[in-house]
Amino acid sequence: MSTKIKADQIGWRRSKVVEMRAKGMSQIEIAHELQVSEASITLDMHYLRSQAKESIKKYVIEHLPEQYQACLTALDTILRHAFDIVETSSDNREKLQAMELFKDTHLVKLELLSNATTIDSALNYIRIKQQAQQNKRPAVNSTTSNDENNSSNDDNGLITTTSGRQTVF
Repeated sequence: MSTKIKADQIGWRRSKVVEMRAKGMSQIEIAHELQVSEASITLDMHYLRSQAKESIKKYVIEHLPEQYQACLTALDTILRHAFDIVETSSDNREKLQAMELFKDTHLVKLELLSNATTIDSALNYIRIKQQAQQNKRPAVNSTTSNDENNSSNDDNGLITTTSGRQTVF
């Protein structure tokens, strides 16, 4: 069997694995349904997780900062227009609606700005991982004396610090 045909079959199987997992099927059920070994499905799952992690990293690095700025700009525009309506409208209902929109938009903007540290942490994590891969050395310095900075990374993408906090990436 040619390499191209084999690759196409694996691609098809992996797409079916994704579809079946989305339906809530277990790996054993998927293996039975596709008439392949459980080991094949396990390998497919590892591959699919790895691809998903890479997609998330790419999105966070390439698109998220731009989307974040676009959201802030759009919220500022809404605030300006809502404030203009409050100042210029003679209809009290319209003023009240504009005031509610003004308030709600401020709350959304505050939430977005509060989450900026989470986004920054994600970007820093990815940068550290990329530098570690380029330098072929561990991403975390194990000689760090501050317990907060000591962490371990498990196979599920969780970073667990010695203080017990976990961050998912």
